[in-house]
Amino acid sequence: MVKFALQDKLTGLKNYQEIFEVALSLGFDGVEITHFEGPLTKETSHSILHASHATGIQASAVCGGYNHWIGDFDETNRLEAVQGIKSSLQYTAAIGAQGLIAPAAYGMFSRKLPPFHPPRGEEGDRRALLDSLSRIAEDAEKFNVNVFLEPLNRYEDHMVNTVSQAVSLVKEVGSDKIKVMADFFHMSIEEPKIEESIALYHPFIGYYHLADSNRLEPGKGHTDFAEPLALLNNINYKGFLSYECGLSGEARKSLLESIKFLKNTQKIAQA
Repeated sequence: MVKFALQDKLTGLKNYQEIFEVALSLGFDGVEITHFEGPLTKETSHSILHASHATGIQASAVCGGYNHWIGDFDETNRLEAVQGIKSSLQYTAAIGAQGLIAPAAYGMFSRKLPPFHPPRGEEGDRRALLDSLSRIAEDAEKFNVNVFLEPLNRYEDHMVNTVSQAVSLVKEVGSDKIKVMADFFHMSIEEPKIEESIALYHPFIGYYHLADSNRLEPGKGHTDFAEPLALLNNINYKGFLSYECGLSGEARKSLLESIKFLKNTQKIAQA
């Protein structure tokens, strides 16, 4: 059965003990750690691990843990992103998380917005990403933890927009510790059908983000969650589906209503 997690920032809290306690009280199975202040530290990982042990709630993944982007146009920045991820992976493993999430880039360039033509061509983009992922794979294998490459929609990134594009890079890197992170919101824009992409590429997908069609919590838009959840159950996916979304109202109320909606949808899909 799939497990549900929520990003720590959705709680509005800073203390990890309190965040994990809220996740437990709402019926979540995990907490995704957002860390945009650079690489993870030993002190931070100790706080997360303590909260996890105290509540029995797992840290599902790390979103962040580095500066800049693995597909950065600037070579110095790209290599700094790679080094940041490599530094964070030992702590990602130490807190028991499944992996660290990294898109090619976010907000750096879009072919759908002016000036429409990026400063680096597609071949250059691919070379940069393959180099970054290959370097990162060494430490991912060393610490036995995953790195999840996240496709973003065409307005947020120009390099990797679809699950198939991400899978192509993962295959070429050739490490079983480099996987795809599939986000329901981005898939609702870029994939013909969410469930079709899951069916085609599930051996390469190690983690999922959840948001409805309007980027709010599941249940507040028009995304059909029933078929994807039924499929994930049928393929025996045992990983996390993590909330990465805005909230339509007060955090606790919105999250509680949404997780009840998803669990009820899951039960119906399994019937």
